[in-house]
Amino acid sequence: MTEFERERAMPAPAERVFAVASDVHRLGEWLPGVITVRPDEPEGLDVDVHDPAGEYEAPGVLGASREQMRLEWGRRGSPDYSGWLQVSSAEGGSSYATLHLSFHGDQPAAHGGGAAQDVENRLDESLTRLAELVSTG
Repeated sequence: MTEFERERAMPAPAERVFAVASDVHRLGEWLPGVITVRPDEPEGLDVDVHDPAGEYEAPGVLGASREQMRLEWGRRGSPDYSGWLQVSSAEGGSSYATLHLSFHGDQPAAHGGGAAQDVENRLDESLTRLAELVSTG
């Protein structure tokens, strides 16, 4: 298993950051790729993710815990990939967002090199976009 994690200070209270991050209509504004969300069963939302490079499409599931300010997602029917976003309060009306991805299978990102660097870059870009979204209202 290979894991990637990034944390970034956010220029807004944790509640605002989580509200923006968990808004299913805004997921594509901060996460990479093209994301299609469809309401599903009570256990979460059906999510289709189209890779930014156009290389694959992956059906997934997304769940949110407002009480814990946490999003969790993964591939539907496969343990190969999962991720989460945790938002935590900080002093002075700011917060922190931690973005974590786990690759459990034999995926290119699990072997290091360019694919792993691409994942790390996407984590950084996603947190930067989320910070920009919460700072602009």
